[in-house]
Amino acid sequence: MARDVDIDRAQLEQAALILDGALGGYRAHIEDTWRRDTGVGDPCGRTLLRVMLENAIGAALVRARTETDDGLLLGEQLRTIVDSFASLDASLGDGWDADYVADLS
Repeated sequence: MARDVDIDRAQLEQAALILDGALGGYRAHIEDTWRRDTGVGDPCGRTLLRVMLENAIGAALVRARTETDDGLLLGEQLRTIVDSFASLDASLGDGWDADYVADLS
């Protein structure tokens, strides 16, 4: 029979995996967007438009990196909690396998 702690551990492990995958995809997408050519050249004095667009994309990249760094920190905290389940299992189960029955009379 599975303990409640085991079920919670599996859910936290799955959440950490999903979070890591989502953050990896998000970061790869924004990095790819930042590296691509904007398609806006410098014809007819549109240099300012190109610079503004590239600055906006750069700002989005910086914001995305900050968000993914925060998400990675959250993932590390989830893994720390998952790693502590082994000691929690040991402390909750300590003494439950004893061969004696307390005399409460």
